[in-house]
Amino acid sequence: MKDFCEAILTLDVNDGMACVYQKAIERENSPFGLRDNWNGNHAHVDISGNQLTISLLSHTLPNLKQTVDWYERVGAKVVYTSYDT
Repeated sequence: MKDFCEAILTLDVNDGMACVYQKAIERENSPFGLRDNWNGNHAHVDISGNQLTISLLSHTLPNLKQTVDWYERVGAKVVYTSYDT
């Protein structure tokens, strides 16, 4: 759908921490999550061993780019974006 901007990233995490990261990432990118002000992104996290696959979706490209940039700075690798970085 052309109305959404998308990004997929992977992130390696420490043993036994994948579920904790999954919950934190999904909740901080949710209108019902941990923040007082929602960033406009939705996230879904798949777990495979100690690797997370983070799928992000947003109507607001600047917010999504800012989130992707932050994840890259903390060690995530961008697998796919529907926009040019």
